[in-house]
Formats: sequence, structure tokens, C-alpha cells
Amino acid sequence: MARTSLVATRLTATGAAPAPVTPDAAGVSFRNTGRCFLMVVNGAAASIDVTPVIGRQVKGQSVTSPPEPVAAGTTAFFGPFDDDYEQPGGKDLMYVNLSAVADVKVALLEMPL
Repeated sequence: MARTSLVATRLTATGAAPAPVTPDAAGVSFRNTGRCFLMVVNGAAASIDVTPVIGRQVKGQSVTSPPEPVAAGTTAFFGPFDDDYEQPGGKDLMYVNLSAVADVKVALLEMPL
């Protein structure tokens, strides 16, 4: 199953209008610039978990990121993300898993340079 590929909406002094989308059950992917924030809108009746996937290994061992809860009916922001989250050989590619996607929307926001 493919991940939903997100393109960042750049934040500006005059505002930004992100267009949140429903993510795929496999999660989302995006190019990590170090200035990105993932917006997660949980419209579901239950809490969900958001887990950024760490792409690096420590002494040959995979490392997992703890899941972060997003309460029902709330919006949460995650980021910025450092290089540890970039997938091997992925040219700044980052993955984020979600425990549920029904009634959930996501958007990627990026701070300007």
C-alpha cells in the first residue's frame, strides 16, 4: 500500500491556506527540509497516535519513535524534524505513520527560509 505523498504549503507573512487531505492507511511521506510541520486534524471520536519513523540506525539497530497521541476532535502539529527521521537513500524522504485514518486529515506546512 502506498503512502500519501504530501507537498508543503509555505507559510508567509500574509498567511497560508493549507488543503488537508485524508491520508492513506500506510501513512504519509514528504520531503523533509528541516522547516516542515505536519498538521494532523483528528475529526474522529477517538484518540489516534502519530509516529514519525526514524530512518537511522544506532549501532546497527533500528530505533523507534514513541507514538504521540492526538485527542479526538483536536488538531496537533509535529515538527520540525531533524535528519534522524530521513529514510536511508531517500533524498530527505520522511515517513509518518498514523494509527487510524478515518475522519483524519493531514497537511504539510513549511516555514520560509
